[in-house]
Amino acid sequence: MALKKLKGLKVGRLIVLILLIAIPAFFFILIDAFHFLTWEQYYNVMPWIGEGWSKFFVWFCAPVFFSMPWVIFLFIDKDRIGETFDNMGRALRKVSVGLNIFYGVNALFIFTFFILPFGSPAIAVLAAFSLVPWLIRSRTGVRVPFWIAIIPGILLAIIPVFLAVGFYWNYGPIWSSIWNSWIGGATTGNLIQTEGWVYILYGFGYSLAIGAVVAGFISFIYEGASQVDRYQEQPAGLVYIVEFLVAAGIFLLYMLIDPNAASRRTIFLIISIVSVSLGAIEFLLRWIKNLRRQKDEKVPISAYIILPLFIAVDFIRTGKVDFFREYSLTIALALACVIYFILFIMAYSFAGETYQSPWSQDKGGDITEEDVDIEEE
Repeated sequence: MALKKLKGLKVGRLIVLILLIAIPAFFFILIDAFHFLTWEQYYNVMPWIGEGWSKFFVWFCAPVFFSMPWVIFLFIDKDRIGETFDNMGRALRKVSVGLNIFYGVNALFIFTFFILPFGSPAIAVLAAFSLVPWLIRSRTGVRVPFWIAIIPGILLAIIPVFLAVGFYWNYGPIWSSIWNSWIGGATTGNLIQTEGWVYILYGFGYSLAIGAVVAGFISFIYEGASQVDRYQEQPAGLVYIVEFLVAAGIFLLYMLIDPNAASRRTIFLIISIVSVSLGAIEFLLRWIKNLRRQKDEKVPISAYIILPLFIAVDFIRTGKVDFFREYSLTIALALACVIYFILFIMAYSFAGETYQSPWSQDKGGDITEEDVDIEEE
């Protein structure tokens, strides 16, 4: 749903505050509770530091190093990032609640289980290596040549590199089991074991997509009626109720019907064809008549196109080719996530017009070799 102000507090700033707390907590839980890194491995490499320092090194230093780049980025650029979330809220206010939930859930899942675990160790290494040039530029306003910053950068990156190698080394075997639970594949067992978590998450998104398309078409009908009768108002509450009921009904049907049943393909084939047809009709009529859902709407048209495409992927999922059965749902979720991150990048770019990032502010020129010499004056 759209971001609003709560008694003077912008929700975008509140989201930044939550992220500042949640990201370090995520890594402490990931490492200390699930033991993706073990202090014994580091103790075997460096026995001279002792067991106590090995535990401190893994249980405290690793979560701090991996979360620090995110925390620093969020804190330093908090105004622009907060404005980014507010811009996204203003843009997504013009689309249905189902579309908001659809993209939000997918983006949150991908960011939490893919980007944070896999990207943060590498980001920590790059951040440590770039710390010295950034500090000098922020303090003096000049850029430091690479050959001056390389030695302190390497020294600062030693510990993050060591921690990152240990993290990735342990994450590999665990990732294998996570991926198996994600795609399922078992011949017997419950729904999660046979179809995987991707089936449930996709079913959730599929249901929201159906509800959003149906609600959008109903809203379009009322828009047409209002052009004939200017006193005709669009019942927003009724549209939301229909969207919720359709999405809930489809999701319940999706979970109850056996994924391998012959009737499932027929039922969802009909549902998907009807939904894609409604979405295509609405899109074509809006394009022909040059109509938008709102006059000031600035949401990319791809945000609407991805919904019928997402529904159409279910055709592939019911196919007989194992590769497409396993990866088509994951690819569809990834595409939906890409759309959401494109919206974020656009909103971040617009936010730069109001709040300029500290690292984009050029206070001076580059350091030349003559500047390195100390002047005696």
